[in-house]
Amino acid sequence: MEFRVYIIRRLALLVPVLFGVSLLVFAILQMFSPVERAALYVTDPKQFANIPEIIEKYGLNAPVWVQYGNWINQIFHGNLGWSKVVSLPVSDAILNFLPATLELAIFATPLIIIGGIF
Repeated sequence: MEFRVYIIRRLALLVPVLFGVSLLVFAILQMFSPVERAALYVTDPKQFANIPEIIEKYGLNAPVWVQYGNWINQIFHGNLGWSKVVSLPVSDAILNFLPATLELAIFATPLIIIGGIF
């Protein structure tokens, strides 16, 4: 019975923790000006003239609470953004690299357990 209460309590705490983490990540991203954030979309130096249009397109000049609402809405709809490293949506990149990550975790776990015992 106590274990069930513990699990329910931990699951209930999950919501405020996720909300707090999302606020923290968003606050860190907001430390950069809209121009700096828009510059991340520019791949060619000739495109720097388009920064005001990029700011308008992505709503980087909107009030902070509107930007946060849009950001959370995109996350809930599965849009985690774009990975410039692999040139894929982040959700697709996660799915592409998940098998290799799981393989590493499965093979590393026994070694870590053995190392922790001895």
